This record gives sequence, C-alpha cells and structure tokens, in this order.
Amino acid sequence: MSAILGLSSDEVLASTATPQHTVGTLGETKDSDGTKMFLYVHAAEAITAAGYLCQVDGSGEAQMVDYTSSAVGQGARCGVAMAAIADNEYFWIQVYGKGSLRTLASMGVGTGTFSTATPGAVDDAATTGLEPIFGVYLGTATGGAAATNADAYFCHPTIGPTV
Repeated sequence: MSAILGLSSDEVLASTATPQHTVGTLGETKDSDGTKMFLYVHAAEAITAAGYLCQVDGSGEAQMVDYTSSAVGQGARCGVAMAAIADNEYFWIQVYGKGSLRTLASMGVGTGTFSTATPGAVDDAATTGLEPIFGVYLGTATGGAAATNADAYFCHPTIGPTV
C-alpha cells in the first residue's frame, strides 16, 4: 500500500470540518522506527490523550477501550490515538508499527494485554470480566505507575472474548 499524500498522523479535524479522507481509510508513513499504519476514524466520545487505546466499530466510530465497551466489541479493530480528541472529531489511530500505549502500573514485556476499568489504558492482569487485546506487544516494561509507554508495537490489534 502506498502512503496517502499529506498524511499527518496527529491531524485532528473538528466535527464541523469536512473530513480529509473517508472514514476507514488506511494510511502509511515511514520513519526511523520503520513502517507505521494508521486508520482514519470519527470520535464517538472524547479521547483523553495520545497513546490511549480506542476500539472502532463497523462504521468507523472510535471510543476508548474499557472492560464495559470492549465486552460488546469482540473482534473489533483497535488502535491508539495520536493526540487528545474531542467528541465528533476526525482523526488517525495507529494500527501497525512502533508507537506509544497507555498502560497501568507495572506492565511487563511479553505479557498479555487486557482492557481495564480505566478508559483507554491497558494492563497485563487477566482479571475475570476483562477482554484480551490481541496484536499489541511492549518492548519495554512499564514500571511502578500508570504511564504512556513509548516502546509498544502494534500489529492490527483486535478485541478478544471476555475472560
């Protein structure tokens, strides 16, 4: 796939603006970290900040993943926001390559990734009632406190069945 001309992964368009791309469009960039892919979506709610994990429904509406929203989203695509987003804005989420991911305290390398009660944040605790997030890997552990881990890798993440 070729890159979309003018793709700016942190571009956010107000709900009153004309979308620059069709919702669901994939775009690609390359930098020193390699190839990255992004999905163009519409916000179904405000997104807290860059690195927060969002799930996308079949019509391209994105909301932050948490154990309540992801419970009905098995198989839904996921990606991380590149900036804080207001409700109804258009934006890109990262779905492939090295990027940043919001984690809760002490998430380890090579562990499973699960939804949490904190919207947009993930953890490695496989507690009953949470959903696994497939296609996400941390290259460096997050230690001690909630943080946005800049050493995350994405391979078209999806939501798994409730534990």
